[in-house]
Amino acid sequence: MNTAAEANSISSRESAYAYYDESLQKVSLGVHHHTQNEMIFVKEGSCVFTITGRPYVIKAGQILLISALENHSTQVLEVPYRRYVFVSSMHLCSDYIHDQVLESAYIFSHQQQGAVTLSPRLAEEIERDFKVLVSETADRMQKWEERSAGILFDILIQLYRMDPSLFLQETNQKNLNLIFSIKDYLDKHFDEPLNLETIAQKFFISKYYLSHQFKKIIGYGFRNYIQLLRIHKAKVLLQSTNISVNEICCRVGYDNINYFIHLFKEEEGLTPFQYHKLYFSRGNDPREPAAHPDLPEHRRN
Repeated sequence: MNTAAEANSISSRESAYAYYDESLQKVSLGVHHHTQNEMIFVKEGSCVFTITGRPYVIKAGQILLISALENHSTQVLEVPYRRYVFVSSMHLCSDYIHDQVLESAYIFSHQQQGAVTLSPRLAEEIERDFKVLVSETADRMQKWEERSAGILFDILIQLYRMDPSLFLQETNQKNLNLIFSIKDYLDKHFDEPLNLETIAQKFFISKYYLSHQFKKIIGYGFRNYIQLLRIHKAKVLLQSTNISVNEICCRVGYDNINYFIHLFKEEEGLTPFQYHKLYFSRGNDPREPAAHPDLPEHRRN
């Protein structure tokens, strides 16, 4: 089994990138097997995003956040469809934005009501932010990651000021610190045996309290979060390496290959081997940055 440090190195190859895209046809994309958080701002037109089986329509002047733990498909409804997209690693917020409430925007996104309508003034301001993100992530000058994280931080603050209900409502700082410490521990030790009882003992709380507070604050059940996290790490390895499925199974914390394959197919709709084959059939080289599934073909090269 890997050490925690080795396991924690399993991460998406790009910490962040942004792009502008437009479509003049009512195109659709099947389920996206992505491994990063997404923030979509629509400038014109509309599109339906089906996220973990639930449809959400996003229109001009709206913004939508999608967690790295959630798959989605899209169908353009109204053209021309013009949008900005900011894609970031699962840990960009925790690495650069040390604010648990703002970080909850992605963690809690699956419990929200979909796209958020911006005021005209805020839509203009956020469009300017996205233009800077496109430039920063393309040019990659010194400290581009820090500046990109700073812009993300500013966008999240603006969304919080507009509607705090989009974010975690927990006001007990002690609870926040405790549960986010447990989440950080799971993120770093996902390849080790993890269960509610041992983690509760490690943090000197009851398993019932942990179960309730984790679901309340993180938005996922304790066991479900670990499973989604491990599948997420497996997807990164399947996208970026040619190592065997059996080895990936071990690296992400499972000791039963059949159980791992069952969980992966249940979550992704494909076996790990099919997922790997589908990804590399696009011509991706594991030594190069990954092509994002939302990115049009003409922008992947």
